[in-house]
Amino acid sequence: MGVAEMYTDNVFRTNDKRSDFFTTLAPGIQAQLPFAKRQLFIVDYRTNIQFYHRTPSNNVQDQTASGRFQFNLASGITLDLQGEHKLGHDPRGSALDLQAVEPNKWTTNGFTGRTAYEGGQVGATLTMQTLRWTYLNNNQGIIRDRLSNYAGLTLSGKALPNTSALLDVSVRQEIYDENKNLDNAIYTISTGARWDISGGTTGEFLVGYQFLKFTRAQINQSGPVLSVFRRDQDSAENLFFMGRLLWNPVPRLTITLQPYRTIQQTVVSGTSFFTATGVNLSAVRSLSERLDFTANFGYENDRFSTPAGATSVTPARTDHLKNVAVGLNYRAVKWVGTSLQYIFEDRDSNLYDFNYHANTIMLSVQAFF
Repeated sequence: MGVAEMYTDNVFRTNDKRSDFFTTLAPGIQAQLPFAKRQLFIVDYRTNIQFYHRTPSNNVQDQTASGRFQFNLASGITLDLQGEHKLGHDPRGSALDLQAVEPNKWTTNGFTGRTAYEGGQVGATLTMQTLRWTYLNNNQGIIRDRLSNYAGLTLSGKALPNTSALLDVSVRQEIYDENKNLDNAIYTISTGARWDISGGTTGEFLVGYQFLKFTRAQINQSGPVLSVFRRDQDSAENLFFMGRLLWNPVPRLTITLQPYRTIQQTVVSGTSFFTATGVNLSAVRSLSERLDFTANFGYENDRFSTPAGATSVTPARTDHLKNVAVGLNYRAVKWVGTSLQYIFEDRDSNLYDFNYHANTIMLSVQAFF
């Protein structure tokens, strides 16, 4: 159970600032049932409820319910099957936020299957997922309702005692219900390494190539909404990378670095996709057995595709997002803790309406039973 009281000086994340207090409740429950010696069934439910004192249009009630089977089979093979239902929203200030009175709200229903083999010197992981997106407000359904399918294969081989070479290939398919100009598949191939050096560093990094291919030829779609989703190109390609580095330079200090570059689905009229390039750097310093100091810095560049038929006076949207957070976590006893955190956010966009900066303070209490 988590409870937080927060204050922000820019509740809508726009250049017209408005402050508000809001309360967050985050209860959750999980049940685990072992069976047949090495197998496990998990049922999990959690929610995130936010109540805004002055701007109730921002209220959200996110929920996630899932059921999961984990099978540990013979010869190092594992099988993981999970079904999930989620009610969520697009966070304020993200590239998906339209700055409407209400945040965009949606539901997803999906199934994920993953099987992995670890044979000592070689390994393989196959992941498949299907996800149905349904949007609930702000006229987003006609634009963004879709079926997402994903398949990915990762091969690994021991290069050194503590290091494995990686080869990863994947494809993600998006099939839109109505916005057919955006039907596409993204193909990715990358290589890298995974390492675990005792007492020093662990991590994984992939770098490669991503290729976006639209399924259908460009057409003039009907209606005032779909007609603005046009494109001048049938494909796009760029560099892909993804990684996570965990480093312990001195005792009681952990530093985590996460770089990424991916192609994302659009919500901006006239564009067909955007590329997100960023890095997240976090540090946790244990000041005592019960008190931790945390710090986080994030940067992301969102570069949207050029609008169809664009001229020099209608440039493609480009955003630079920065966030900094510092906080203290205190564990009163093993199962109860509290934290105090300050967060600064800034977005610099070449489109004035999307510029903003915000300051947020959060006091929270967490309990685990």
